[in-house]
Amino acid sequence: MADPSSQPARSSIPHGQTRQLFVGRRQEMAELAAALDAVLSGHGQLVILVGEPGIGKTRTAQELAALAEIRGARVL
Repeated sequence: MADPSSQPARSSIPHGQTRQLFVGRRQEMAELAAALDAVLSGHGQLVILVGEPGIGKTRTAQELAALAEIRGARVL
């Protein structure tokens, strides 16, 4: 039987806080954070991430989701 202490611990830290350093998207994240601020203050927003495969759309969305969780939003 496996030693329970050798099992990875689950964390309550939002998923984005345990990731590697996120670099190179300062302007995009600033714009997304501003849109998030507007949403959290009651103003609807629609943001679409577009671009070539492999440029970081998914990672950018994951970082936004982590930021939203930290600010108390429900992320689905």
